[in-house]
Amino acid sequence: MRQHTLTICLLLLVIANSFAQDFNLSATAGYLNINSIFKVDGEKRDLDFKSSGFYIGAQSEIELAEKVNLLPELLLAINSEGNVLYLGPIAGYEVTEAFSALFGPTFTYLLEDVARNYQKLGISIAFGGSYNISDKIYAQAKYNIQVNNYYTGDSDISSKANYLLIGIGFRIL
Repeated sequence: MRQHTLTICLLLLVIANSFAQDFNLSATAGYLNINSIFKVDGEKRDLDFKSSGFYIGAQSEIELAEKVNLLPELLLAINSEGNVLYLGPIAGYEVTEAFSALFGPTFTYLLEDVARNYQKLGISIAFGGSYNISDKIYAQAKYNIQVNNYYTGDSDISSKANYLLIGIGFRIL
């Protein structure tokens, strides 16, 4: 499964590179904070499912227009609650030469077993910023708000997780 995912991602990067005017590939890593929100019958329960960890992965930058870039990324998020595969086809708008505003959808896939009536796929909206420290190094901060529910059963239960990612990237290509 992981080999197929890697092959598909590499194929997408090669295709994107052939169509894009400007393309680069970065290694990225940083701090991860997950805030799980659990509601029963519409009332928030304070179950304190906050966990922190780190993430590693790859991100590319594909220029779509003069100030608009597509920033697809594939990350492995590692924390005390379990590991998560994170895919984010985020758009970046260059506010200045050094700073970009980020916005777009993200998808998370839980790599651990889940309880009955729960799904592994999370769909979120992400926003944040990116700052170019140099031509090769940049810093990013993103916050992801989950829009779907992990719980799929019949009870009035809501189970969501919001992600905060703060890290750095190093442009390889």
